[in-house]
Amino acid sequence: MRLKARSCSFAVVVSTLVVTLAACAATTTSAGPAINQPGEFTGKVVGPLEFGQPGEGAGLKAYGLELSKALTLNDTAECGEQRPTVLAIESDTVAAFVGKTVVLRATPYCRVSRSGKYHLKDVSVR
Repeated sequence: MRLKARSCSFAVVVSTLVVTLAACAATTTSAGPAINQPGEFTGKVVGPLEFGQPGEGAGLKAYGLELSKALTLNDTAECGEQRPTVLAIESDTVAAFVGKTVVLRATPYCRVSRSGKYHLKDVSVR
């Protein structure tokens, strides 16, 4: 009888621990857009701007998408969590929209080689 009581209390402790860990995981995940997956981004096209470190040969001149509020992006790898207010646009198709607010269909990704920041690729203006 005593053995049965211990196994029940152990099961309750384990269940509580699983629920607690699940709750912690839910509160620490980022609510930003998915990395390496297409999404929609709204902002004002600016630039061209310099991104990265041009003096070290790692610079990039590109248009940017100025966001109305910072996004939380996190690839849980090389770029990590960042909250950019401007994203580099890797496409010249937005040149005609400089100074205008647009909705872009684009894929955010970590550009380690040039800036160590998040950029937008596969861009189309909606």
